[in-house]
Amino acid sequence: MVVDLRLADGREVHASPNHPTADGRTVGQLHPGDMLDGAIVVAADAQPYTGGDTFDVLPSGATGFYLAGGIPLASTLSAK
Repeated sequence: MVVDLRLADGREVHASPNHPTADGRTVGQLHPGDMLDGAIVVAADAQPYTGGDTFDVLPSGATGFYLAGGIPLASTLSAK
């Protein structure tokens, strides 16, 4: 499954429901009307994932956060 997450200000990302956001929630916990990064969630539609490989980012900064589609997400990876 993947969540098509859209914010009222036009930002959008497709991520797995268990992917963490920068504020500690997961993408799958978000619902229309919730706030995320100063914008209202207008859609959080779960749908079957039909793509190939998926990717995550390991940021070099101390926060572990990065922007995907302008939406701050937390990495699921860790430096070894």
